[in-house]
Amino acid sequence: MVQSSPLPPLSTLPSSTYPPSAYPSPACFESSSLIYPALLIPARRTNAIQTTLKEMVFKEAKRKRVYALEEGLDYTVEEVSGGYDPKKERKLVLTRLGPADTCSGEDEVEAAQHDKVFQDPIIKSMIESSAEEDSSGSTSPNGKPEIRPSYIRLSASPYSLLSVDQVLRRIMPCQNDDSGDAINDNGNPLIEEIPSSFEVAGHVAHVNLREESLPYKYLIGKAILEKNKPKIRVVVNKIGNIENEFRTFPMEILAGEGLDLDLVEEMCAAQEVSDPNKLQIKVGPEHQSLMQVELKEHGCRFKLDFAKVYWNSRLSGEHEYLVKQIVSSAHEELLVTKERHCIVADVMGGVGPFAVPLTSANASHYHTTPILCHANDLNPISYHYLQANAKLNRCFSDRLVKYNLDGRAFIHKMNEEGVDASHFIMNLPASAPEFLDAFKGWNFESTSSKKIPTIHVHCFGEKARGPEEKSRIHTQVLQRCERALGCPGSLSEPEGRQKNKAQVRIVRDVGPRKNMFCVSFLLPVEVQQVEKLVLGGSNKREREGEVEESLPTSKKGKDS
Repeated sequence: MVQSSPLPPLSTLPSSTYPPSAYPSPACFESSSLIYPALLIPARRTNAIQTTLKEMVFKEAKRKRVYALEEGLDYTVEEVSGGYDPKKERKLVLTRLGPADTCSGEDEVEAAQHDKVFQDPIIKSMIESSAEEDSSGSTSPNGKPEIRPSYIRLSASPYSLLSVDQVLRRIMPCQNDDSGDAINDNGNPLIEEIPSSFEVAGHVAHVNLREESLPYKYLIGKAILEKNKPKIRVVVNKIGNIENEFRTFPMEILAGEGLDLDLVEEMCAAQEVSDPNKLQIKVGPEHQSLMQVELKEHGCRFKLDFAKVYWNSRLSGEHEYLVKQIVSSAHEELLVTKERHCIVADVMGGVGPFAVPLTSANASHYHTTPILCHANDLNPISYHYLQANAKLNRCFSDRLVKYNLDGRAFIHKMNEEGVDASHFIMNLPASAPEFLDAFKGWNFESTSSKKIPTIHVHCFGEKARGPEEKSRIHTQVLQRCERALGCPGSLSEPEGRQKNKAQVRIVRDVGPRKNMFCVSFLLPVEVQQVEKLVLGGSNKREREGEVEESLPTSKKGKDS
C-alpha cells in the first residue's frame, strides 16, 4: 500500500530542492499505532525462540519485543474464545516485511497475519512443527499449538526514538525492499537507496550523496544533525572527486553551524535555480575554525582540519589491524635480531593514523616492542597536524621522524640514507601501486643487515561478483603492483607469490562494484636489477623542517 508523503511534490516547488523549512514537524512522523506480525509462544521457551529467530525479531531502540498477554493488547476472536493462560503465554513481535499499510480494521489485521515474515523457512518450520505436535497430542495448556501466528498493535515510536534511516524513509519516496511497492509516494521519482549512512570525524558528519538524493539534501542534513546532537555540529556533503595530490575534496554544508538558513531559503525559492548542484553553500576559508576537529581512535587523539587533510573514519578498523600486524611482526623480529627497535616507513602518512599509534609512549607495546617510524606526507597541512598529533600523543623524536616530501622522493631518501626499514606503508588507495616504481634499482646493500622490507600497499579494485572471480581480481591487483616495480611475475605467478609472500586482503566495501584492498609482500630482489627511476624537481623539505605556508592560524597553545 502507498503512504502519503509529508512533503509536497517537487514539481510544485520554485526550485528543484526542498528548503530546510520543509522538514516535517515531529508530529508528522508519529501515527497513532501500527499492527505488526507476531507469534504466540509459550513463556518458558521465550529466550530459546528469540535466539533462534534473532534475525526476524522486531528491533527498535527502547522498544520491547516480548509482551505478556495481560497487557491489554489485541487478540483474534479465536484466541479469546479458545482461552489462553496469560501466565504461560507471550507474544513475540516480528519484523514487518510487508508494506506498512495505513488501512485499518480487518484489512490491517489480515495483512499482519499474512506478512511475508511468516514465509521465512525457520518461522514456517517452527509453526508447522508445533501444529504437528498438536495433532499428535502434544499441545499448549489451552489446547492450541504452542507456537502460532498472530498480530499485535503497538503505538508508533515517538520521533525522538526514530533512527535517521526511519526518518528519511518517511520523508523520501522509496520502494519497500521486499514487496517492491512504493511508499511515501508523492509523485517524485523513487529513491533507489536511502542515504542514511555517514562518516563522523569529531563534530563533523560527512555524506556522499548520489544525484537522486540531492533535492532532499537539506532535509537529509537536518535529520542527521537532529538525531546526533550534541555530538554532531555540522553536516557536509562531498561535491567533487578527490582530484588533487593532497587527497582532499570540495564540500558543501547541509545543516548545522556555518549554514546561512536565510540564504538557503532564498536560493530555494528562486525560480531560476533548477539544478541542486548549483544550490550550494560551499565550505570555504570562513569555515576554517569549524572544520578543525579533534577525535579519538584506538587510544590516540588526533587534531586535523577536515577540509584540508585526508581523513576517513571508515578506515579505523584498517588502522588498528595493520598496526597490530606490524607490532606482532616487529616483536618476533626483535626477539631474533636483538636490535634496539624495528623501523617502519610510512610513505603517505597523513596526520598519523598509523605512525602515531605505532610510536606513542602511551601504547602498550612502547617498551616491549620499540618501533621507530619515519612518517611522510606531501601535504604541508597534513605535515603540520602530524607534528601536532605527535606532541599530543607523546611520540618522541627518537621514535617518530617526520618528513614533508613527495612519496617517491621519500622512498629514495630511505634507501640512500641506509634506513633499515622492515615495513613500508603506502596508504594512497587511488594511486599507491604506481608509487612502487620508486623501488626500482633498490640497493639492498645500503644497510648492514641487507634486510628485505615488507611492503603494504592500499589500492582500489574490482569487487568480485562470485567466488570464481576472486582469484582473477587478486591477480589483477598483484599485476598492477609488479608492473610498477618492473618485475613481471614476481607477485602474480605462483612461484613469485610464494617466494615473496604476496597476499591480497579486502579492507572495505567502497561501492557496488568497488573494493579497497591491502596488498602485502616482500620487496622482490629482482628490483635491484631494474633501472632506477630518475625523479624530476620536487618540493623537498628535510626532516623536522618547518612549513610556514598555508598553515591554519591558531590561538596560543592551540596545537601544543
